[in-house]
Amino acid sequence: MLNKYMKNSLIPSSLKDEKSNEKKFIKSELNPYYVSGFLDGESCFHLAIGKNSKYKLGYYVNPGFSIVLHKKDEYLMKEIQKFFGGIGTLKVKLNIVQFRVFSLDELDVILNHLEKFPLITKKSVDYSLFKEAIMLIKNKEHLNIEGFNKILSLRASMNLGLPNVLKEAFPGISKRDITSKDIPSVINPHWVAGFVDAEGCFWIKITKNLAKDKMRPVLGFQVTQHDRDLLLMKKLMGFFNCGRLEKTGSASSLVVTKLSLINEIIVPFFNKYCLVGSKSQDFRDWSKAVELVTKKAHLTTEGLDEILKIKSNINFLFPYPLRGREKES
Repeated sequence: MLNKYMKNSLIPSSLKDEKSNEKKFIKSELNPYYVSGFLDGESCFHLAIGKNSKYKLGYYVNPGFSIVLHKKDEYLMKEIQKFFGGIGTLKVKLNIVQFRVFSLDELDVILNHLEKFPLITKKSVDYSLFKEAIMLIKNKEHLNIEGFNKILSLRASMNLGLPNVLKEAFPGISKRDITSKDIPSVINPHWVAGFVDAEGCFWIKITKNLAKDKMRPVLGFQVTQHDRDLLLMKKLMGFFNCGRLEKTGSASSLVVTKLSLINEIIVPFFNKYCLVGSKSQDFRDWSKAVELVTKKAHLTTEGLDEILKIKSNINFLFPYPLRGREKES
């Protein structure tokens, strides 16, 4: 049985025409759950703390929010900035596009959104610590030693912790212990689309049967996270009601390679809950390869050549090392 959000989610006729789909995509506004899902994957909350003799304690505290992507996702970044009302700054340098928010008033826009449409990965812990630091700063508590130490403790508990220079300057600072919220019993499908746009991939690998001297395409959908979000990965496997969990080092991946499940669940889901970033083009190309393999076109030289061409145009580094004979799930 599919997740209740996915019932009746076969490809609508309005989405079968690629051109009409693209027009609809260009005019549409980002869904707020999609935005939170994408932020769960790509955003960062940070507290910059450094020396400055102008301040009474000799240190400044600058809170900030940022997203950094490849330039190919400049359109998506502009849409996110537009979603938040044009706050922050958007800069493109070389192959990188950055969206940054620093002012307290503009950070409130981000915080207000996330109060209504919460993060559900372990990043929600960093968010809670960051939000507490913002309240201390608004109340000017960072200007006295007690409040400043509280912020140092919050900073020590976020991301990679305190940098060595602050550890040496403030050796007595201990981390804050905060409990993360439970994952919702039902995950919104728009959140899933946003999260996959950030952390998912659609891949094609060509395996070779040495005995028969034949090549066989293997198609896969994958979402990868650090092991600290293993429970979420299990929840996503339940959401799609398919796939398997693969562990590589400190990361866990939800992987779906069974062609029937890709056709019945994965392709219809992302046709209904559309990706927005450059990954949307990967999905469209990958879907064409799925159709070719389903029709067994890969058994012909022309069909296999077309799949190989699609594979060469899917723009990501292949993250999933296939070992031996492919499992199907």
